[in-house]
Amino acid sequence: MAPPSVIFVCARNAVRSPMAEALWRSRYGAKARAVSCGVAPASLPDGHMIAVMGEKGLDLSDYECRDMDDVAGEPADLVVCLSDDVDAEAREFAAGRGAAYALWPVEEPATGRDRFLTLAAYRAARDAIEARILAFEPESGAP
Repeated sequence: MAPPSVIFVCARNAVRSPMAEALWRSRYGAKARAVSCGVAPASLPDGHMIAVMGEKGLDLSDYECRDMDDVAGEPADLVVCLSDDVDAEAREFAAGRGAAYALWPVEEPATGRDRFLTLAAYRAARDAIEARILAFEPESGAP
């Protein structure tokens, strides 16, 4: 059974949701349909995010941040929100599309730590998202 088409949502579409999009596609390959967006997107993706995703062999150096309007025409069986602070907006977005909804809160890693601790926080966010994706069971549709 093919995995559901999914839209990952976070606040700025610069860290968590691009990670999730790339990890979803990596996990499910050619049959995967995933996009990501932010409620108030950044102008550029986060450099630390690009670095830690590169450690997984996923190149996001050309990623362009998107907002909800940018992905409005994309099919979605499931909308996954990665940020508690935009849960209401993401729920409304999912409901308006008739899509299932899941909240997978992941702590924002960009908190002004020193470089070593910052990279560790980004890796932890990446790994938390990857664990949720690996645990997802498309057959059951369980978010």
